[in-house]
Amino acid sequence: MKPTDFPSIQGKRFDIETLQYNAVSLIKQANSGPTFLRHGGRISYVVLAEELFDRLWPDSRRAWSVEEMPYRLEQLLLEALSSSLAEHGGGEEG
Repeated sequence: MKPTDFPSIQGKRFDIETLQYNAVSLIKQANSGPTFLRHGGRISYVVLAEELFDRLWPDSRRAWSVEEMPYRLEQLLLEALSSSLAEHGGGEEG
């Protein structure tokens, strides 16, 4: 993946001490790109949307339970299962 495909690295910054008041803003910002959390005035953490994290650090060994898998992956799984069932006659045997 080319670096130009990624959002800007200079995301908004939030102070951990005020995070309880900014949680909704943080989630919205993280959907747009990296979001930095400061602690004591220094950047300590970076929050990313799962999809962006997956693009930056793909790992074929990563596994999800059905209950916690990201919605986009759940949709891919359901589409693949439906396609497989359609190809094989719905799984019905003789």
